[in-house]
Amino acid sequence: MDAILDTPPPGEEDGEAARVRAALARVLASDEFSSSPRLADFLRFVVEAKLGGRAEEIKGYTIAVEALGRPASFDPQSDPIVRVEATRLRRALERHYSGAGVDDEMEIVIPKGSYVPHFRPRGAAAEVLPEETQRPTGEDAIPVVAPQVAGSGLRRWGVPAVVLVFLVMLGTLGVRAVSGAWPFASLFAQAEGPRDLADRLGMPIIDVRPFETVGSRAPTQAETHAIEARLRDAFARFDFVDVMEPGQEASVRECRDPPPRSVFALSGLAEGREDGTFSLLVRLSDRCEGTIVWSADFEGLRRGSDMPATEQRVVRDIAVALMQSYGVLPTRARSQARADASPSGFGCIAQVYSLSRGSEAETPQGVRECLAREARQHTGFGLAHAVTAQIALDEIRRNPAAPADPDMLAQMLRNAELAADLAPTSAYASKVLAKVDYMRGERDAALAAAERALALNPLDYDVAADVGMVRIGLGQPEQGEALLNFARAHGALRTPMQDAFIAISAFLREDAHAAAGVLAPLQLHPSPQTRIGLALALKALGRTEQEHEVVMALVRETPDGAAGVRRVVHTMLPYADTAEPVLSELEQAGLGPRAVSAGSTRG
Repeated sequence: MDAILDTPPPGEEDGEAARVRAALARVLASDEFSSSPRLADFLRFVVEAKLGGRAEEIKGYTIAVEALGRPASFDPQSDPIVRVEATRLRRALERHYSGAGVDDEMEIVIPKGSYVPHFRPRGAAAEVLPEETQRPTGEDAIPVVAPQVAGSGLRRWGVPAVVLVFLVMLGTLGVRAVSGAWPFASLFAQAEGPRDLADRLGMPIIDVRPFETVGSRAPTQAETHAIEARLRDAFARFDFVDVMEPGQEASVRECRDPPPRSVFALSGLAEGREDGTFSLLVRLSDRCEGTIVWSADFEGLRRGSDMPATEQRVVRDIAVALMQSYGVLPTRARSQARADASPSGFGCIAQVYSLSRGSEAETPQGVRECLAREARQHTGFGLAHAVTAQIALDEIRRNPAAPADPDMLAQMLRNAELAADLAPTSAYASKVLAKVDYMRGERDAALAAAERALALNPLDYDVAADVGMVRIGLGQPEQGEALLNFARAHGALRTPMQDAFIAISAFLREDAHAAAGVLAPLQLHPSPQTRIGLALALKALGRTEQEHEVVMALVRETPDGAAGVRRVVHTMLPYADTAEPVLSELEQAGLGPRAVSAGSTRG
């Protein structure tokens, strides 16, 4: 008897379908799937389609539109969401059947190379599924992707194309007018409404008020309203803030209600000039303290056919100043949350940010418990899971020579995936998932999550900087370095890790000019990662004696010596095509030949 129950014998179809649906119900009820609605929808759709005799309809497009909520314009060739989610689904099923579902009588399998599920008794688990069965062809085929090396993919376009693509993303902000609820503010599950959940978590509020105009040549009300709408849209793309809808005004009572919330108002005054241009004075007020905390004056703004460029300039500059991770609004709101005694979800996040740039080897247990408590109380608080995953990433970064704890890595992945499910419009959650997939050596998944983070918020240059490092580490040094430098030039927080990755890119591309640019900051912030970057920068500059000295110091100061250095390299660069030339150069510079037992890279 065939162990794969695809087409039951006549007369057994109803009973077989019932057994499959019972197996599906057990899977969907598990913690693995009840906390991941996107994967549950994916699995439910393909199973029901198969049972309904519609296996031929189980294709990338139909899954995306009917199960994952993508629009009818979805293009499976340009958007890899189905392939990425299918990989996650297979991993989730494996974890279920090796854990909570170990005693399940029937197993649901999504074979590699296909989205059509198979159903088999657990006793046949050792049998190998035929991968070629019902493999899609043509546009819907799932490619078996070999690891790309430098010189493939986007690299053929050259560096200018990377920045051009990013600028096109920015341009979408200038043509998007949204009314009603703001889509990028929907960072929470539907168990609680976004506004209600933001209130319970104590998220800061910003209210963009109608701009005033003076002068006969001032912009029209329609023109100022367009700027206001685009500012709301841009602000709503950032995480950890609640943006008021047009016509609504945040009350100062929010400053005192438990949990208290920071309340900000953005106002503007547009004044016409005789030459046909206009100026715009913009102010951010802290309504809780009754003070103006930031202002900016834009001169020489043009109307008419130049108005889209004017809007883009104003929106970009204001968003960068106010909304970046260490911009005016989040920095002030976090400071107020830390000073308040009332616990809140945003207060937990504020504590994490206060520690994120420190040298502690481990995040205090109290902060972890704070996040866990808020996540339990507010099941839709996806960002709590993203921040928890980021904490794990930070601890690995602080101690990169230590072998990673498999349980911690598994929990980090679960938190990152759960955050992406609960907060599908969060650029922060997508960025964290990209970094987790990167660390695990999942190249395609990491690149897909990174691109999604960029698309969700082209104005978050801290996200862009992280995506640039991911690209460098995954064998796209030109594109990654171009994006990283673009982000740093437009307000991203500069970090020593960024300098180390620029040095890696300079080494791979033999770019002495880029290497010289990071030499000083790498020397100022010694760590295993920056010392590796410093050695590679010196190699790119042809200063081999100094490179040797740096490598010798690195071996002496890294726990477990040369083996520890190799672990640092593999942690920084999980992709073999990037790690191998780096390791080879360090070995030639004094690290010494690797032992047979040394860890292998992952491609």
